[in-house]
Amino acid sequence: MRNKARPNGFVARCQCGVCVGALDANRTEQNDMGKLLGKWLFDGCTVEPLFGHRNEVTISNCRCKEAQ
Repeated sequence: MRNKARPNGFVARCQCGVCVGALDANRTEQNDMGKLLGKWLFDGCTVEPLFGHRNEVTISNCRCKEAQ
């Protein structure tokens, strides 16, 4: 059986579709990572794992208030 690859980072995507946060799993303390992932989920974000050696994302402000 093949071992699953572990993510090297995570991205938080808001309900409006904007990427509002990212973290590097290799440089973030596990306790801090758990708190941040929990906050993102509690805020209603979709958390996406990142795999590979090089990942690039653009972080922007949430647009949810603009739609109201």
